[in-house]
Amino acid sequence: MYRFRWAPMVRLARLLTGTDPAAEELVQDAFLRVGPRWDVIENPVSYLRAAVVNGCRNHQRRRKIERREIPAAGVADDDRFELRGALEALPVRQRSAVVLRYYEDLPEAEIAELLDCSVPAVKSLLHRAVQDLRKVIER
Repeated sequence: MYRFRWAPMVRLARLLTGTDPAAEELVQDAFLRVGPRWDVIENPVSYLRAAVVNGCRNHQRRRKIERREIPAAGVADDDRFELRGALEALPVRQRSAVVLRYYEDLPEAEIAELLDCSVPAVKSLLHRAVQDLRKVIER
């Protein structure tokens, strides 16, 4: 379980926390909470993912991260680097929705459950996030 789920969960945590070095620690904490009950949980992978998402949200709240500056156009040579910078500049809930939808390929209903909001709220978060990302990329 640990070996096969570690890398995808760390990637998720890094995307949710930015380039935060605490991502691996957050995933390790999630594994420690979920691991002992892995065999009795109905859908352990979803439960683990929810634990990682919640851990990242709690971590962000504790750090009270200020919104980061969006990199100036022309600074990033690599499109992925520019997109990552733009993604990190999004508010936490928008970034969470984008990562869960487009990186983790989760349906909107599951995202709503993870973010504790309605499906229309998820659609709104995604719409605003995509608009903000487009503005940055088109610069």
